[in-house]
Amino acid sequence: MKSILVIPALNPPAHLLEYVDQLIASGAEHLVLVDDGSASEYKPIFEKLSEHPQCHILTHTVNQGKGRALKDAFAYILEQPQWTGLGVITADSDGQHLAADIRRMDQEMEELHRKEERFLLLGCRNFHQDDVPFRSRFGNLLTCSLFRLLYGVSVTDTQTGLRGISWDLLSHMCQLSGERFEYEMNMLTDAALSKTPVHTLEISTVYLDNNSESHFNPLVDSIKIYRILFGTFLKYAVSSLFSSLVDLVCFTAAELLLPAGAYRILEATVIARIISSLVNYSCNKKLVFSDKGSTGSTLPKYYALCVVVMLCSAGLVSLFSFLPVPPTLIKIVVDTVLYLLNYQIQRRYIFKTI
Repeated sequence: MKSILVIPALNPPAHLLEYVDQLIASGAEHLVLVDDGSASEYKPIFEKLSEHPQCHILTHTVNQGKGRALKDAFAYILEQPQWTGLGVITADSDGQHLAADIRRMDQEMEELHRKEERFLLLGCRNFHQDDVPFRSRFGNLLTCSLFRLLYGVSVTDTQTGLRGISWDLLSHMCQLSGERFEYEMNMLTDAALSKTPVHTLEISTVYLDNNSESHFNPLVDSIKIYRILFGTFLKYAVSSLFSSLVDLVCFTAAELLLPAGAYRILEATVIARIISSLVNYSCNKKLVFSDKGSTGSTLPKYYALCVVVMLCSAGLVSLFSFLPVPPTLIKIVVDTVLYLLNYQIQRRYIFKTI
């Protein structure tokens, strides 16, 4: 194998030794294993692994989390000049990622390197098999659906630990936030926002002893993962709410300060909308989507979208006015749909993370 294998481990099972032997027999030449604060009784496993010339052991004196273990391994790899340019494959220590699948991942990485400089490759399990635990099947279906809805990228396994990372992406991966399991979700959302190609490869679906070796905390880690999954959309919602408050304050102030006249309300509305839209644009560009493009290219598109959304709102409310429901209710439904579409259009076509 040409790729460098990274395996974070916390209190690993004894069969990790056999698993590493299988990987070496399959052609693995470089393995970086991270002892992420394992208890003292597990130290002999890492000592035995260190006897292999292919293995490099990194040690955390206390548990710091899977995300930190991966980032420390990536940083270590970047410091080794003899490995420059090689891809990296991450795998779990419980042996659920078969050596044959890791070899297939390595071959796929080699093919992708010929076409692209930056990419993320996911080894995706088939969750439709009967032996997959319901918790895993339901959790993956939910996160995959939300990820596709919020980020426009379709993957079949957001929770896989078997991932291929191109060399040119490795340094950036060291800078991502997340110290534990949420790091892997952050890796996916960052790839979607930065337009990094995400490829998938179906792998064998293996659950050893109903996944009892996993250190994933269903409550704590799920909260962290979904906080990242919804992170961009929640920032978008907060930006919209803040802009609405700015609009209200500016309208109130303008209505009080402008001289009395037939067009005072209209003038106050226009002034408030101009100020609040500029605030919303700035928040979305800098805080929500972290866009690095020029204002000259994004501002006209932003205001063109505002005009289109306003016209669509008026047109659709008028179109469905024949329904026997109050127009206000129709407007709420229409504007909610347009609000979600507005988010997707801004994310995909107006603000682009670089």
